Amino acid sequence: MEGAVGGCPILVNEGKCDVIEHLDNMRPVDLLCDDDLLHVELTDGRIVSVPVWWYPPLQEAMPVERNNVEFMPSSIHWLDIDLDVTVVSMLLGRQASGARPLDASGKMQMGTRQ
Repeated sequence: MEGAVGGCPILVNEGKCDVIEHLDNMRPVDLLCDDDLLHVELTDGRIVSVPVWWYPPLQEAMPVERNNVEFMPSSIHWLDIDLDVTVVSMLLGRQASGARPLDASGKMQMGTRQ
């Protein structure tokens, strides 16, 4: 859920409030995506890197598809695989539904029962 307090955007996640200030400084301006990591450069010069396995469609995409993007004001859109990822979700560590890390052999790990 999103809202604003005193002009600062607020994201409510599982009952916790995360204040994200200065969203204009967090616009994506460049990226590099390899087999392991997605690196996104922001307007303020920071580079945010997250594992590619966080986004299964991106993990399954060909290299040329991974780097065919359109930058939106607060997100990245992959044209060939119809995927959108927000900068805020990357900063907050939000993984896409179905995300599973790879094991040492490069195979997707299965969920464990608890």
